[in-house]
Amino acid sequence: MVLRGILLQFLVITIMKYAKGQNSDNSSTEIPLLDNLNMPLVALFDTTKLNQVLKVAIKKSVEDAINEMIPRIKQAVIEDIGYEPGRKRERPAFTASLTLTKSLAINEVVVFDKIWLNMGEVYSQDTGVFTAPKTGLYSISTTVMAYHNSYLHCNLWKNNEKVVLAFGNDLSTGTLNVVMALKLNDTVYVKHHTGSERIYGDQRSTFSGYLITE
Repeated sequence: MVLRGILLQFLVITIMKYAKGQNSDNSSTEIPLLDNLNMPLVALFDTTKLNQVLKVAIKKSVEDAINEMIPRIKQAVIEDIGYEPGRKRERPAFTASLTLTKSLAINEVVVFDKIWLNMGEVYSQDTGVFTAPKTGLYSISTTVMAYHNSYLHCNLWKNNEKVVLAFGNDLSTGTLNVVMALKLNDTVYVKHHTGSERIYGDQRSTFSGYLITE
């Protein structure tokens, strides 16, 4: 019983030293004792191994607490901003523009190569095609600028159907803003209509769309 009491006192004093911020490099601690004659004595214990055990225990407790908090923080942020790639709740939206002025062949799809926004990865900068990731009402818009002393005829297409025409002439723009009922995997794109014409780049020609409601 006496030895158990001494060990308990030793552990309490050691923990109190840590709580007070005492230098963890100390490798020993003193514990006051009484001998059989009630004479004051001091026992000196080596605490090197105990220090190591306490360090490991404290580090593990901190890591466990952080690992538990991170998913909660992430979930709170996601709920606040309402967006995370691949989430079912995300609202599909994209905006892309044309960086370089170029000549368009007849029936050539205009590839707006500079992506400014692509939530849900719904627009392909390789093909210039927007693919609806879910059924719903979408707002689709495009602006195309004709080059100097040039005409420009471009149509908005849905799947294989020509929808509406945008026309520009001599640095003027043609702009379309439409609401489209799209089904899952329907495609929308801008296609040049007639013979060889030039479209102005420098971010002057754009293509955008987003889901209004499902």
